[in-house]
Amino acid sequence: MVTILNIKQQMMDMIKKEAFKELLQFQNSTKPCVSIYIPTHRSGVQVNEKQDVIVFKNALQAAQADLQQQGILPTDIEEILKPAKNLIGDDSFWNNQLEGLAVFLSEGFDEVVKLPFTVAETLYINSTFYVAPLMPSMLKNKEFYLLALSKHDAKFFQGSEFGLQLLEVEGLPNGMDDVVQFEEKEGRHLVRKGGGSGVDTTGFHGHESPSDDKTHITTYFQEVDRTLMAEVLHDKTAPLLLAGVEYLIPIYKSVSKYKPIVDEGIYGNQEKETTLALFEKAKKLMTPYFEQQSKAALKNYYSQIATAATSSMPDKVIPATYYAQVSDLFITKDQHLWGKFNKEDNQLEIHEKKQPGDECLLNQAAVQTIKNGGSVYVLEKDQMPKESMIAAFFRF
Repeated sequence: MVTILNIKQQMMDMIKKEAFKELLQFQNSTKPCVSIYIPTHRSGVQVNEKQDVIVFKNALQAAQADLQQQGILPTDIEEILKPAKNLIGDDSFWNNQLEGLAVFLSEGFDEVVKLPFTVAETLYINSTFYVAPLMPSMLKNKEFYLLALSKHDAKFFQGSEFGLQLLEVEGLPNGMDDVVQFEEKEGRHLVRKGGGSGVDTTGFHGHESPSDDKTHITTYFQEVDRTLMAEVLHDKTAPLLLAGVEYLIPIYKSVSKYKPIVDEGIYGNQEKETTLALFEKAKKLMTPYFEQQSKAALKNYYSQIATAATSSMPDKVIPATYYAQVSDLFITKDQHLWGKFNKEDNQLEIHEKKQPGDECLLNQAAVQTIKNGGSVYVLEKDQMPKESMIAAFFRF
């Protein structure tokens, strides 16, 4: 059994995949969908002086003015915005923020998401939600595990590009003293403290040789590995990062049956480190792994850049996303491309400025790509192919 511990630093479950899918699918043709993004702060003067609350109130006022201008009835505006307005006076909510906040509102629908990465201040009102800023958190192959080891404890974490969650794994040893061996005529047996064996066990104390100590550590790590394989890792392929005093890590590697262990480790005693501090160390080592997928997708794009398999022309890429023809889509971060696309008659309109009834075509292209099983990469402008706003690698 595995339990996710409820810690303030937890960031992995900022938005469940099911909730993300619901945002993708949600559409309201009669009442508007309101998407609000603001940057937030964990601590500091911005929290003490409630600056994040002020920014959020301003966003709600702007949303109300926009809805009024669209001719939405005051009673409908109040109903749509009420869940967000209820957050304004919630001090506990604002005192426990991450780097960003996303709020999605429509008739009978509200979703609030704390984001472990900063976002541009954005107000988007349309018949669908603006989800492009969430795309980086939905990429596959960004999961990893971290095992912090010492003689006195073993802590197991699930990690991503955005944070760590401490997992409580049933049966995981509470240090070396929790795993002892004793002799019987039948041979050596391993006993766990509190395991109901009825045996009065003792820990590894007294005068022992270095070889004895290594033997005990090996036995302890074998039990850690056996438990993790049984409870969590038996069907996983994500990399496992080890943290601990340098001489312990090779011992664990030598006994572990889990193969995707990261070559480098976080060295030193980590027993007193906070989850957040441990994550910062892990992120430095795991960043190349996080970037593998987007780099591979871009490499694939550039290898076919002179062929019909790629394009950076919006009038070609956007329709293709609706017809399930895009394998990898690249869009520019924090940018809008306004216009309309009619799938039935394959008519695309692109406007320099937003016009009534327009939607962000970059957002819609991303939504359609995800719905059709493709991958979306949100990149800085200088990372985009030909510094275009949108580009794609096609399935055919």
